[in-house]
Amino acid sequence: MSAESYTEIFNFEENIESAFRQWLGDQLLEVQEQLSLEALPDDYIGVTANMGAITGHYNPSPGGAAHPTYDQYNFDLDFVVQTRRHNEEGSQTSGVKSRHRELVALLRTWVSLFKIKGSALETYLDYYEIQFLRPSGTANDVEDVFDVTTVSYEGQISILTNAFPTV
Repeated sequence: MSAESYTEIFNFEENIESAFRQWLGDQLLEVQEQLSLEALPDDYIGVTANMGAITGHYNPSPGGAAHPTYDQYNFDLDFVVQTRRHNEEGSQTSGVKSRHRELVALLRTWVSLFKIKGSALETYLDYYEIQFLRPSGTANDVEDVFDVTTVSYEGQISILTNAFPTV
């Protein structure tokens, strides 16, 4: 699928976050946009993509442009799982604690399934192919009323050659 503009292709963060939100939503995991202007609910899973440096890989520019186009980038993907530490009566129960851990495990399961080449997620990425995605760390935080876990991944993404608009 060809993009309408280069701006549409190079809007990596929005496109990647949107693809993961849609794909995980179809797996019955509701994912929020962490940088959204709307207030996040108490319990949520958020996703944030951060683009890194180019890998040095490039292809001839499509549409006959004179200079080659870098088409492969490193990126980081962070998922934040936040759940309330207490039930509505104000006490922490084993069910509340295990729910947080189950959500983290479920998220890891779906992301690990994504890494299988040709997975369903690639149908949500209109302009890219993820070359690899591997776990890079987990951070746990206990706030006053919330358990917060950040599950991080690092990867590499390529722009599909047919994604570039004709100049």
